[in-house]
Amino acid sequence: MTASDAEGNELSWEPKFVVDASGRDTFLGNRLKLKRKNPDHQSAAIFGHFRNARRDTGETEGNIIITWFDHGWYWFIPLKDGITSVGAVAWPYYMNSRKKPVREFLMDTLALSPELADRLKDAELVEEPTATGNYTYESSACQGENFVMVGDAFAFVDPMFSSGVMLATNSGFAATDVVDARLKGDRAAERSARARFNWVMRTGPKEFSWFIYRVTNPNLRDIFMDPREDLGIKASVISVLAGDLFGKTRIRRGLWLFRGIYYLTSLFDPRRSLAAWRQHGFNIRDDSDAKPARG
Repeated sequence: MTASDAEGNELSWEPKFVVDASGRDTFLGNRLKLKRKNPDHQSAAIFGHFRNARRDTGETEGNIIITWFDHGWYWFIPLKDGITSVGAVAWPYYMNSRKKPVREFLMDTLALSPELADRLKDAELVEEPTATGNYTYESSACQGENFVMVGDAFAFVDPMFSSGVMLATNSGFAATDVVDARLKGDRAAERSARARFNWVMRTGPKEFSWFIYRVTNPNLRDIFMDPREDLGIKASVISVLAGDLFGKTRIRRGLWLFRGIYYLTSLFDPRRSLAAWRQHGFNIRDDSDAKPARG
C-alpha cells in the first residue's frame, strides 16, 4: 500500500492484514470492484443542521422523530450543543425535480410537513445543507484472505432506524476475532470467526432492509401503528429496531409471525397491495424523466 503525506512524501506499507473501516468511502469495495448499488431501494437525501429547532422535552428529550410524506420520509435528530439534524430521504423522481439551489429545495421540502415547519419556524441553518445521490449499496463480499470490511465500508442501508453505528460496532467486534485468529495462525478459530463475521455483516442489513423496503407500504404502516402485544410480536420487532440482533434474545418466532400477518393482510386486500407494489416500482426508478405517480 502506498500513500502521500501532507509534504508530498510517498510512504509504503506491507501489512499482514487490512481492516477497511473507511465508511462510505468504501476503499476496498471500490478498488476490488465489490461495491454495487442496491436495486431494491433507490433513494437520495437532502439535509441540514439547525439551531433553535423546537425539540421535545422530558422523557422524550433526545428521541429521534421520523415522519412520512408523499415522496419519502423525514428525520429529526437532536444533536449536542442545541443542534438538530433535519433532512429528507426521497425517491429519485422527487430529487430529480430540483430546479433550485440546495438550500431552497431543502426548505421547500421540509415545508411540506406542517409538523416540521412548526418545529423549525424559529430555527436557523448553521451551515450549508447537503444533498446526496443514491446512497444505498452493498458489496458482494465482506472479507478476503487478508482483509475484512466493517461497517459502511461493506454496506449502507437507508438510515430510517438509525442502525448505522450499531451495525458498525458489531461488525468491528466480529472482525477482531478474525484478525486475532489470522495473526495467530489458528486455522480452526479463523474459520469459525470468519463464518460468524459473514453472518453478522449480512444479517444486520438484511433484517433492517426487510422493514425499510416495505415501510412505505400502507399495509405495513397499519400494522406498525397498531402493534400487537401478544405472541411476542411487538417485543421481537422492538428488539430488532433497537439493535438486539446478535445476542441471545429469542426474536425469530415473533418476527416470523409479524411478517406472516403482513403477508396475510396483503393477500386479503389484493387491490391495495397491487397499488402499493406498483407505486414502489415507480418510486425506485432511477429515471430523470419520471413524474410523480397520481392517485
